[in-house]
Amino acid sequence: MLINRILLFGIDILLSGFSLYLFYSYFDIFFEIGNEKISLIMGSAVFLAWQLVVPNNSMLPVYVNIGITTIVTMFAALVIYDGQFWKKCIFAVSFNAIWMLIEILSGDLLLIYCKQLTELREMERVGSFASKLLFLFVIISLKRVFMNDDIKDLSVKYSLMLVLIPTGSIFIMNNIFTLCYKVNSNRANFNSAITAIMLLCMNVLIFYIYMKLADDLRLRRMTSTYEQQLELCERHLQEREISILQLRDVKHNMKNNLVSILAHAENGECDKIISFVHEIMEEGAITTSTITNSGNIVIDSLVGYWYTMAQKARIDFSVDVSIPMKMPFKGADLCLILGNLLENAVEGAKKAEGEKYIRLHMKYDKKNLLLFMVNSYSGKLIKAKGNVLKSTKQDAENHGIGLLSVNRAVAKYHGTVVIEDSIQGEFKVKVVLYGEQK
Repeated sequence: MLINRILLFGIDILLSGFSLYLFYSYFDIFFEIGNEKISLIMGSAVFLAWQLVVPNNSMLPVYVNIGITTIVTMFAALVIYDGQFWKKCIFAVSFNAIWMLIEILSGDLLLIYCKQLTELREMERVGSFASKLLFLFVIISLKRVFMNDDIKDLSVKYSLMLVLIPTGSIFIMNNIFTLCYKVNSNRANFNSAITAIMLLCMNVLIFYIYMKLADDLRLRRMTSTYEQQLELCERHLQEREISILQLRDVKHNMKNNLVSILAHAENGECDKIISFVHEIMEEGAITTSTITNSGNIVIDSLVGYWYTMAQKARIDFSVDVSIPMKMPFKGADLCLILGNLLENAVEGAKKAEGEKYIRLHMKYDKKNLLLFMVNSYSGKLIKAKGNVLKSTKQDAENHGIGLLSVNRAVAKYHGTVVIEDSIQGEFKVKVVLYGEQK
């Protein structure tokens, strides 16, 4: 008897360890493990301890058991992994919903095809092991679909809407299983198994829906960014047209102005000459200040606009741009890359304590574009999966594509983005675009 208890306890430990492995396999798809080992140990210990308690916890009501299991999973995910709170809540609830549906499906199949085991306590462990194997297969399938794609953040509104699906599935399936268990017939168990399969497919589809919603949100953000950049380019063109018209007026009036100057000079009226020249300069001066004059409309308009924004915020903005008028890169991609980097630099420098500065260097050499930007900032950088920086803006739904969109645009040209924040209060980013595509 003692040997059997020890053996069963050993099996429970192995099954709990298997559960912990499933936990990490699932959440590793969507999140990055944090750097604090204490949080890692604490989260793992709490999850493992509850998994050991669950098989011997038949005295608790079902919904209490489900609620505690979900809370424990959320707690473990929150302390172990980095990422948005609501995002981890969605995947924690989905984790438990899928697992519960798989366990009910395994239980129904055992009740239908293994009736000789219904009187044995070991049936629970057989069903638990079978459900974990099936869950592992589902996780492997999810990895193949989602591991190579970026998991984006959704707003709280979308997160709450999505979490209703697994929550409702848990409630519905638990009631169905309870009724089928009381009826205790093969037909009821079969219908319960079919229902579990359908709800399982619905919950797996949540991940597809999540990705589609995130892609749609990303496209809307990118469209908004493109519209802003096009407005800047249009504004720059208008300024260029005004400048050309002003230069034409100056050239047209040049002869008359020289005649007037000559007349004053012959009379020795130096003061009038000086005054007249000042009047000409004021009337014919170029009203648009150009910090760069490379001839590349995209670059010049973006740098000019954000230079103006930086000056209004009293930010020291120095520019060193050496590029030709035409380059083998799409204007839309240059807008996305440079526009986002400049916007982030201005926003970061605004919040900097002490000296506020931005240093921009651009060089075109051997069909390759080199971009180097340094800006001051204050606070802590937030990093998501893959060491990717996240937006710190409060309006996360309409902002935040930032460096993610930069990385996508740079990848089109097989380029690289290198970020350095080793020096406290200084943010550096280096971008290389390769003009020759292999």
